[in-house]
Amino acid sequence: MPWQDKGIDVIAYDQAGRVVLLAEAKSRVGTSAEWAARFRRNMLAHGTLPNAQFFLIATPERMYFWKQDRPGAGDEAPEFTIDAATEFKPYFDKLEKTPQGVSEQALEVLVLSWLRRSRVRAMRDRKKILPCDGWRNRG
Repeated sequence: MPWQDKGIDVIAYDQAGRVVLLAEAKSRVGTSAEWAARFRRNMLAHGTLPNAQFFLIATPERMYFWKQDRPGAGDEAPEFTIDAATEFKPYFDKLEKTPQGVSEQALEVLVLSWLRRSRVRAMRDRKKILPCDGWRNRG
């Protein structure tokens, strides 16, 4: 099934055109690592999470990241989280929105912009921006 038919919000590719990261943006606030793990488990159970090296669930307050190299690991807690409210603050300010007031569609664009900006900064500074940048180099 084509990627766009799966309903994934953001898909990131490497230079060879392989899918590296899948991201889902949810405007829900007050989430937890347990909520994110259940959300991911449900996607896996219903076949709506295609195979990719990394998976991200982004909310206005938190970002939850997994490295997906272990089959059958659907109940795993995120490998790490990031304070999205702090990371997304410049975007919220431009939109004149609070984390609680951003729509899901706006959050999707915001996540895509943040990922692009993070990648450009990493390339410019020749350093890792996200902990997952180092995952690719691990055996």
